[in-house]
Amino acid sequence: MPDIIVDLAAVRCCSLLSAPGIVESQSLGPDPSLPRGRDARGRFAAGSSGNPRGRPPGIANPRRRVADLAASGLSPQALADLLGRKPYLLRPIAALLPPRAASDPARRLGIDLKSLRTPEDILRALGSAWTAVSRGRIAPAEGALIARRLRTRMRALRPGAPEARR
Repeated sequence: MPDIIVDLAAVRCCSLLSAPGIVESQSLGPDPSLPRGRDARGRFAAGSSGNPRGRPPGIANPRRRVADLAASGLSPQALADLLGRKPYLLRPIAALLPPRAASDPARRLGIDLKSLRTPEDILRALGSAWTAVSRGRIAPAEGALIARRLRTRMRALRPGAPEARR
């Protein structure tokens, strides 16, 4: 097959790139459509902003709204109505609440870890913990916590363990 040599400079594959240089209608000055009050880089010039008159009177500072709500002592029904109208306030209000006291998941299931004396008791307690996880009564992380505590208890019951010797 003969070699075909093509002059790439002569090939014009796009009419947009056919001629180099600056077109007469192209403006090199600042963009006339930029709003006033901006400098050459597009930022607000000194002394002007996007809202020159400021926040209107009667509109509370948004950073204080949630703190004012917490201090106002709304009834639970009024707070529920407010959150129904403005659900975006739920997370900031919840952040102000005191953390819920962590309860022992084993105690909620009725498992007394100190009363477990045999491996069979421990296996029975583990089965009830995993059953509670599968039924949604406790979270999987809480089930894993119970399992770790039961494993520690099982190690303590092994012959030769420091607690078993006492």
